Amino acid sequence: MLLDVRAAGAPYPVTGLWTHLADLAGLRAFAEQNRALGYDGMMAIHPAHIPVINEVFTPTSEELDRCARLVAAVESAQRTGTGALTFEGQMVDEAMAATARAVLTRHGHS
Repeated sequence: MLLDVRAAGAPYPVTGLWTHLADLAGLRAFAEQNRALGYDGMMAIHPAHIPVINEVFTPTSEELDRCARLVAAVESAQRTGTGALTFEGQMVDEAMAATARAVLTRHGHS
């Protein structure tokens, strides 16, 4: 489903909701799993879920700093004709830089 949503160009795909009202630990695990899959948020069925969802789907300052460093590294490599590079032990390229740029823009760090 997420691949189809991304392919269609829909911004900010969200996942379904957690129906166990009092199980905030389960909600957190579900939200973390879906964030790791690439979702940008999720629906909430109960107001008590909102703080957990916001915490999970809001990037930390460290994550935002990493996005900025990744974009800078990719753009620097591109100026020398390099398309993919090793960044902090991982292979990165323009697709990852585009994702990082979107995160930075969405969270006011453009």
